[in-house]
Amino acid sequence: MIKYKFFFLICLAFVQASLQNVVASTACISNVEQFTDSSVLYSRRPVSFKSGGHTLKGQLVVPKQVKSKVPAIVFCVGSSSSSTMAHYASFTAALLEQSLPMDSIAILYFDKRGVGESEGRWYTTDFEGRAADAKAAADYLLTLPFIDSDRIAIVGHSQGGWITQVCLSNYPDTFVGGISLAGPTFNVREQVQNDYASMLMCQEQLAEDAARQKALKMVNRDFFLASLLPVKENWKQLKVIKDFTPTSYLRSVNRPLLLVFGEHDALVSPKHAVAALHDLFPQGVPSNIQHVTIQGANHSFKMSDFCHKGTTKTLPYAEACRSAIRHWIRLHLFN
Repeated sequence: MIKYKFFFLICLAFVQASLQNVVASTACISNVEQFTDSSVLYSRRPVSFKSGGHTLKGQLVVPKQVKSKVPAIVFCVGSSSSSTMAHYASFTAALLEQSLPMDSIAILYFDKRGVGESEGRWYTTDFEGRAADAKAAADYLLTLPFIDSDRIAIVGHSQGGWITQVCLSNYPDTFVGGISLAGPTFNVREQVQNDYASMLMCQEQLAEDAARQKALKMVNRDFFLASLLPVKENWKQLKVIKDFTPTSYLRSVNRPLLLVFGEHDALVSPKHAVAALHDLFPQGVPSNIQHVTIQGANHSFKMSDFCHKGTTKTLPYAEACRSAIRHWIRLHLFN
């Protein structure tokens, strides 16, 4: 009797293991077709590469089993010293890793100069320098035998969106296309004015025109102080980038570019961003440049009111943003 019971338990274990394999296989199929997340499909590797005499440190998310060459994404973070890979972990997990076929694509994250373990100083690096760093990240990917050199895209958020625009203009032979997430289509002065105007509209209940007029005075003050006596790191960075405008870069972009804005973005007004885009192309925006505004989304593409107060940690990311990214990636990296 004991022998039969033992034999029965072995058979049961075998059946359960087989069922688990079927479930795992089904999950893999689902991941490819629906672009849902399954972390068992990929691993994370520390990476380092040289750019401008500095060693930059990052992380490569890569499929565990690579049967053929895969496309890749270089991701660029936003502004200031707080924009790190760690700071962006939930953002990139929600909008990229949990939305893309991670058994069939690689993503390279890296900390910009002087942030995390990367060498250099972020606040003395202009946007051309940041774009060169992203190019160096792509060059590193080209040394890996499992990366498809013809399918490397760039994705950036906030200031990283500006960097995406610069990269597609400067390095069209490297990047097949890119996505600018909450990246302005106007200059730095206008972006800072956006930021102040939103604050005044929410805190002082000013109408938009009045808020923008008052904000302009605050911008002029900040730019004067940053030029005269840049004591803080943020002011040192402002002195370096204050004259930047994306106009010439956007006009020369020939690769596919998706500009994604949030309806309730307090830092980058979608209304002014779209207006600037149409001013830039009065005969019509080129077909390779597309833009979409995500309803109800803030600067981080979380569902939020324009004047939201308190923490945003528990707010959900906008599914429409995930969908827009997923569709663009499928169209330009998997066709």
